[in-house]
Amino acid sequence: MRRRVVRDLGTIIGVVVILAAVVGINFFMRLEGLQAKFEKIRRQYEVQAAQAGTEVLDWELLRDTKGTIRSGATFPEELRSKAGQIVNLMGFTTPIDQFRAATHFMLLPLPIECYFCQAPPMRDVMLVHLTEGEATDMYEEPIMLTGKLVLNEGKGQQFFYTLEDATVSTKGATTKSYAKQHRQEGQSLGKGLDPGHAGAVQEMPKEQLLPPAEAPQAPTQAPAPAP
Repeated sequence: MRRRVVRDLGTIIGVVVILAAVVGINFFMRLEGLQAKFEKIRRQYEVQAAQAGTEVLDWELLRDTKGTIRSGATFPEELRSKAGQIVNLMGFTTPIDQFRAATHFMLLPLPIECYFCQAPPMRDVMLVHLTEGEATDMYEEPIMLTGKLVLNEGKGQQFFYTLEDATVSTKGATTKSYAKQHRQEGQSLGKGLDPGHAGAVQEMPKEQLLPPAEAPQAPTQAPAPAP
């Protein structure tokens, strides 16, 4: 009788493990699909900008940056050559502590939900400081930022790079809405941010958590403009 109970218990545990594995595989497949979807959307906007004559900084170049907060960043030479220059970057806005009329925020190649429960890797985070007197909301679609690229050298930097004195183009973009709980959490995490200092945030990504997303082939035609 005891052997039968042990055998049945082992069978139940085995079934649970298999089901959990199936659920986990399905989840990560959906997550990868979500990442690919938004990567493609952003690239479509980048192609549209390029066809209009605007040179856009490629996230794949930023993703060649290596390092952690502890070690500091090692930047590729091509990116170093752009330091101090005015660049254009297309990405998804993510708030730090300001959800409306933000003067500083993060720009990511994918929406924050594409990283699920982990913080984005540092190579995927651009800190943005808007030019004095300018502010913006957060948006659903990728938007274009134009500003001076600053590479943050040395150990202990909370962000590898910053876009300073930035201006934003949000034509046709849809404003994001946030639950009260999310606003409170964001404001709590952002208390340590001094908008004039690129390394002042205390609770930010600390490790290279995810490999670079596979970049889908860029479309040959720009998407039709939003009505």
